[in-house]
Amino acid sequence: MGSLKWFSTTATTILVVATCFSFNGGDADQALIERICKQSQDYSFCMSTLGNDPRSGTADLRGLAMISTSLSIIKIQDTLSRLPDIIKQTTDPLAIRRLGVCQTDYDGSLVNFKGAYNATSNNAFYDAIDFVRNGTNQVIDCHNIFRREGPIATSPIAGDDINVFKLSELILIAIDDLLHKKYL
Repeated sequence: MGSLKWFSTTATTILVVATCFSFNGGDADQALIERICKQSQDYSFCMSTLGNDPRSGTADLRGLAMISTSLSIIKIQDTLSRLPDIIKQTTDPLAIRRLGVCQTDYDGSLVNFKGAYNATSNNAFYDAIDFVRNGTNQVIDCHNIFRREGPIATSPIAGDDINVFKLSELILIAIDDLLHKKYL
């Protein structure tokens, strides 16, 4: 069963990455990426993420939204693949329960970000916004579970949570620009 899940995850990742490489908008340049990044709360993260991604150079604004979404999917899948080992190494029953909540939240988030990817691919931008919002809220729930129902603690995947939040912002900036016809 684990082998089937691994295959499914790997196949999805390959499909997302392959689709992103097929962008032929051709009008993403450094200036477009910088305009997106200047709107973000973490310019350095945005530039290192989008600016260094080889797919960005040939992507249009929609392509940048899809690249950001595919990076979110990859980050979520990576976190999900590490969670079982993190849980096995944890001895605190409360932390184990909290990480179980995170596993469920990340599973749901993955479904939502895949929905966002498909919606963006089909130019259904309002649907994509809903998927990103729902997926991000699930990661927020994971992040916040370590602050409620017992002593406050730092999640061992807090950094992953933050990266999903930052990637979500990049998706929403690009989609907002598409909806308002900026930079087209």
